[in-house]
Amino acid sequence: MKPDQAVPLWLWQLARWGFLVLLLGVIALAFSLYLGLADPPRAGPLRWQDDFKGDVTRWEFVTPSGVGLGPQAGALLAEFTAPGQAAFGLTPGPAGDFTLEIAGTQTEGESGAAYGLVFDWQDEAHYSAALVNGNGYAEAYRQAGAEREQWFVWQQWPHILVPPESNRVRVDARGTSITVRVNDEVLVEAERAAGAAPGRVGVIARGIGPGKVVFSWVRLWAP
Repeated sequence: MKPDQAVPLWLWQLARWGFLVLLLGVIALAFSLYLGLADPPRAGPLRWQDDFKGDVTRWEFVTPSGVGLGPQAGALLAEFTAPGQAAFGLTPGPAGDFTLEIAGTQTEGESGAAYGLVFDWQDEAHYSAALVNGNGYAEAYRQAGAEREQWFVWQQWPHILVPPESNRVRVDARGTSITVRVNDEVLVEAERAAGAAPGRVGVIARGIGPGKVVFSWVRLWAP
């Protein structure tokens, strides 16, 4: 092309429209990812979600003396006064496959309080749980009376966020198989007890001394 020869108008228009199409595609992809396009598949449609800002009458809060657990400041707040205290927030679970996910963080006290989700709950001695803490530790287990089956022994794990960031703990139950994820990364895969009666689901928090844990929301997907 000669230095004084102008670029054809149609070529400028083609380049402009091509750029706009590319930009719209990038925006659409980003929005789809925000909505969960890249998330691992869940068990079914969203059955319910609770951020504890409204009616919580279907929840039962199981706490020992000296522990508080209930809605406060637009979230579910667990308050501990001594080491080793544990609190449970429970609601009826589905009979079949499900995906349960919670978001939580520690807001006060010495770092190390654990929090997560609970499922297949029958009573305080028979349930399954997955927990993390702000020091980067995680665990997953099934409690059966005096026996505890450790699916993932309490140890450090690299995909945990430190306070004040929230961590998302999730379990996918498919028949007798479960997959526990933290922030969408697989923590462990394990087997549930075959033929177990449907139990309740919810949240669990465990203190190491005076402190507070906040659960932002709980969500359940099921067929």
